[in-house]
Amino acid sequence: MVTIVKTWAEHAWPITLAEAFTLRDQYGWIPAPGDGTLFSTQVSNGELDGAITKDIKNGNLVGSINSRMTTRAPIELKSSQISSITQSIYTNYRSALSALYGTPEDDTYSTGPYSTWTLHSNVSITLYSVATFIKIKICSPVETESEALWKYYENEYGPDIP
Repeated sequence: MVTIVKTWAEHAWPITLAEAFTLRDQYGWIPAPGDGTLFSTQVSNGELDGAITKDIKNGNLVGSINSRMTTRAPIELKSSQISSITQSIYTNYRSALSALYGTPEDDTYSTGPYSTWTLHSNVSITLYSVATFIKIKICSPVETESEALWKYYENEYGPDIP
């Protein structure tokens, strides 16, 4: 999966939807019937577990790619088992991406830790540990800038900005 992340992140941006669909298909991701922006990956057990979002200003361009990196852990497992498994996998993916892109910015959210790398191209990669699975989000330079601005305003004025 790290190779797939690298391919998306280091691709020349902006990426058109047609290019994104080619990359999606190249890795064997299966598009949802009627909507190629939604897909399932090899780790999905048949569920839709990924999305290609469109740029808000130009619907022919990609804003971000979101995908699970792991199969969802069975709910039957104890919470502590799931936590140790997902944390171990998260740490391994974090180490692999850090070897490629350097030290990330780390933070936590209500669902768990996440790490963000911002590349020289201003593409960002965020790796999330979400309770029962690991997911990745790769943002276009435009989306990265938009998210940075949103974080700035939230830090400056609080979460309830209009």
